Amino acid sequence: MGSGTTKRLKSTKSKPKSSYVNKMIRNIYGKEFKGYSQTQKKFIKKNLGNIHRITQRTLTINGYPAVAIATKQEGTNVVSFYLHPNGDISSLRLKTKIGYSSLDQNTLDVIRLAYKDYPLPKKKTKIMFYVSYSLY
Repeated sequence: MGSGTTKRLKSTKSKPKSSYVNKMIRNIYGKEFKGYSQTQKKFIKKNLGNIHRITQRTLTINGYPAVAIATKQEGTNVVSFYLHPNGDISSLRLKTKIGYSSLDQNTLDVIRLAYKDYPLPKKKTKIMFYVSYSLY
């Protein structure tokens, strides 16, 4: 048996940055991101992936709209809204529409359900990300 002490090894690997989050920031926020405060940038970099996952999970739980399945509708929206420190959202809109009303409306409905589980920013922050629909 050992002496009761445990030696911990410190990992030399740094945490990998989410290339998907960085890609969303580059492609959706673009130059606008540079105008955000440091607090907002930090929140987005740290939480956008989680917000996206929560939304896609809610979408999976809610299910694909029946009419969209029947007509084999697929596509990707870009959604935009402000997330407030008290947990509210405002100015919810589709920055990019798929073009199928059933999927476009479903995206807005899903955000209205999912936002309650989002992490909260310290100051009002504009959130933008992809919501994808794909039939398998």
